[in-house]
Amino acid sequence: MAISKETFDSGMTGQEFLDIVEANKDKFLENVDQATIPDDVKAFFTEHPVSIAAIGEDWCTDVVHFMPVVIKLAQEVDGVDLRVFQRDKTDLINSYLNQGKYQSIPVFVLMDADWNELGHFIERPANATKAMAEESTRFQRENQDLEGVARSYDNMPDETRQQVRANAARFRWDNFDEWNGYFFDELKALAAGAAVA
Repeated sequence: MAISKETFDSGMTGQEFLDIVEANKDKFLENVDQATIPDDVKAFFTEHPVSIAAIGEDWCTDVVHFMPVVIKLAQEVDGVDLRVFQRDKTDLINSYLNQGKYQSIPVFVLMDADWNELGHFIERPANATKAMAEESTRFQRENQDLEGVARSYDNMPDETRQQVRANAARFRWDNFDEWNGYFFDELKALAAGAAVA
């Protein structure tokens, strides 16, 4: 089910979303402030205007990372119109399931000026997922002394899980700009009508 213009218009602006954020509010605001929109990205979206329907929740780390980047993009580029929807308060997510079954967020749906859906982005860039998997493997290999480090995340002892989570957070935020570059590449490919790998 495509997102109608009427539905899109009923969504929150980026600022309205930030105003209602409860979980991770400081990190959301920090990430909006820290996000840098490269000149080539600004030029691209000025030449290829889009409306972006974003679906997310404030408790999700990928939303905390990428929603502020899109909010900043919409603030800085007149050709980007953003509306935000809370996943748990709309059924829009059901049209954009990850692998056809998971309600992964964030989701960014891009529409052109004639309201044709250009495509959608789910969760995080493929290159970021690959980098995180490699870092998780490295951390596990170099921390064999942590009890249960080789177990699935849900089956790790709490202390190990906390250390794994802390490492993942450090790695993500240390690579904020690089991951944003991957993200912009995928958004630009969608806006240009190219398939995203």
